[in-house]
Amino acid sequence: MRKATNRTSYKEVCALYEATGRTDYRLQTVNDIKVIHGFDILETTGYEDLTEEQKETFVAYVLKHLNSVGMNTRITMFPYSVHYVREISLLSAETWCEEDQRNYREELGREYLIVKANGKTKKWKKFFYEEGTENKVDSRRETEFLRVDWKYGTGREWFHVSKELSYY
Repeated sequence: MRKATNRTSYKEVCALYEATGRTDYRLQTVNDIKVIHGFDILETTGYEDLTEEQKETFVAYVLKHLNSVGMNTRITMFPYSVHYVREISLLSAETWCEEDQRNYREELGREYLIVKANGKTKKWKKFFYEEGTENKVDSRRETEFLRVDWKYGTGREWFHVSKELSYY
């Protein structure tokens, strides 16, 4: 099982950065992560289902994200899954809003599909908000992004990642 850095001493990890020539404490390669933090991000669940471009985006993002957090956080975290996801917003028919003087669509729910490198999709999750049902869906809006799930100490968090390496 993959896990965060097995060297949890701040001093020990800093010494590894220095010993590998990373005196600025910035990771530059996948091998830096392996040598210093002791895990291989190329073994992250879902990595094998990404296209080559998505794999490059994932690697660049992980390096950027790890370098953006402090060392005490960095030694407790690792990416435990990555998927290219199609997010489908399930929308109502247009309704006129008198106050705004425009038509709008209400989001009734969402559906998520995992898109694999070979083009196949796998249903992942679908849900509706309180008032939403399948028979009220009039249209759909799709977006795609890389989803990276992290474990941080005892917590978990995931990020939308664009090919431009912006994430939230």
